[in-house]
Amino acid sequence: MLTFRTSRRAIATAAATLALTGSAAIGVGSTARAATAQATPASCTIIDIGNPGSINIDTMYGGQVEQQYDSCGNVRAHFQYSYNFWSIHRGFGSYQGNRYSAHPCVQTLNYVPQACATGDTVDGPTQDVYTAWVPIHSANPDTWQAVVTSPTGCSEAGGSWHAYANGATWGDYSSCS
Repeated sequence: MLTFRTSRRAIATAAATLALTGSAAIGVGSTARAATAQATPASCTIIDIGNPGSINIDTMYGGQVEQQYDSCGNVRAHFQYSYNFWSIHRGFGSYQGNRYSAHPCVQTLNYVPQACATGDTVDGPTQDVYTAWVPIHSANPDTWQAVVTSPTGCSEAGGSWHAYANGATWGDYSSCS
């Protein structure tokens, strides 16, 4: 009988310990969820939206612009120079009056740019140029497009439009032939 009572006591002690540990784990878990809800944009997942748009600059393929969304509810434009164009023209952006630079913007359905990259982008340290992040719900309707402009060659190109309200994506264009 003594072993039976000792076993019951061991089980009861283990159950009580488990109950206390479980509630502590639940408390820690809810704290972790609260911290995640207020995450910074650096911890958001970034995905490409729709189709990119291609641009020619001074008769040479310059690169593509695409719309990016982060899981925190923001949108931006990302332009990537083609490696050939970037390696040939890098260092000539400001020297040539910004002639070889491409300037990406993210714009709303009424064609108003909300954020654009500035400066001599072809002279940047990488082939990638980004705009600032813009909250998707800062436009009504919350429909966005990434575009890129250049002072020479093809003047403008854009990726797909994307409506964040219903997930619809349509069109993309390039004013180059």
